[in-house]
Amino acid sequence: MAIKPFKDLSIVDDFMFSEVMRQPENVKPFLEALLGKSIAEVVYIDKQKDLKDEYDAHGIRLDVYLKDEHNTKYDVEIQASLHSALEKRVRYYQSGIDRHSLEISADYEDLSESYVIFICAQDYYKAGLAVYERESHIKGAPQVLYEDGSHVFILNADFTVENANHEILSFLRYVRAGYKGESFDVSHSSYLAQIETAISNIKKNSGREVEYMTMAMKMLDERKAGREEGRKEGRKEGRKEGVQEVARRMLSRGLSPEEISGLTGLDLSEVEKLTRQ
Repeated sequence: MAIKPFKDLSIVDDFMFSEVMRQPENVKPFLEALLGKSIAEVVYIDKQKDLKDEYDAHGIRLDVYLKDEHNTKYDVEIQASLHSALEKRVRYYQSGIDRHSLEISADYEDLSESYVIFICAQDYYKAGLAVYERESHIKGAPQVLYEDGSHVFILNADFTVENANHEILSFLRYVRAGYKGESFDVSHSSYLAQIETAISNIKKNSGREVEYMTMAMKMLDERKAGREEGRKEGRKEGRKEGVQEVARRMLSRGLSPEEISGLTGLDLSEVEKLTRQ
């Protein structure tokens, strides 16, 4: 798999998205427009934060992780590929954030509000909505909300139903254009013009290009190692169980089912079954 040239990166690429949205002046207006609330100050922000409890546990690498002046936590993710089991990924991310938010001696009442936001280039639910918001309530009594302080938003750049405000719809159209490699006129939006300027400035920074290439090479090496491991295990075991074990290891490294299917030769349905297991 070839590494995408640095000059061709757009907002839909993980590296560029995290570099741009780690800047408070870029992420704050987005959150305010989506959530319909004012955020006085972003007091903490981290790019590609790694949440991991144990050495052999499945780590969580968050694209953009921040909190505001009320200690509310926000995780904002970009998703170019349409992966399966998005709901369980959200659940795992949420649990990781919660475990790292509560001090040992603290009470559960001290658990802060949290938002997990996935911005998807494709329509995960195939219902056409621009914004899918999770709402929890008691079965048989829909008027009784189940409020645990966690919130989930799945944004869809490939929307047909405009169930969001103008600012969010414009941002999603911008993401869609980046995903398709198309140009987009940002002159109508001072916010999108600001994002474009941020991307342009990042691309002019040679240090950022080195950082991107280093990260991309590391990921490429991990995929090559996984491919070679798959070949070795396949030869060693000589049976399907060996390949499935390799697929499980790849899942633990964070590779997507689509990538694992291509590397191991397993059908995508088989890999998705392993993911659920």
